[in-house]
Amino acid sequence: MTVRIDESLEQSQHVAIARDGDRVVGMARLLSDGVCNAYLLDVWTTSAYRRQGIGAAMVRRLMERVPGQHIGLQTDEAEEFYTALGFSHQSVFMFVISGTWLANQANQP
Repeated sequence: MTVRIDESLEQSQHVAIARDGDRVVGMARLLSDGVCNAYLLDVWTTSAYRRQGIGAAMVRRLMERVPGQHIGLQTDEAEEFYTALGFSHQSVFMFVISGTWLANQANQP
């Protein structure tokens, strides 16, 4: 199964892309209802560019795009990074996959 990254980016309300010349070295995206809730996801930088403030700059830029909104995220290993940006824990995070993961019209050949 091929994931359609291009379509995923097009469907996101806000996208931040970090470049070094023509090379993409980081990305982050934000989904938002435009009113009160947003969700931050797919935040990454390539290894050689980590710990240079690139990820933090992308997240801050996205946060500025949704003033007054609750921004949620899920992370397994970057809690210190997000805490430094002002994020705090919520007591419960739950999820469900509708049907089979990534088996949808956007991911059809």
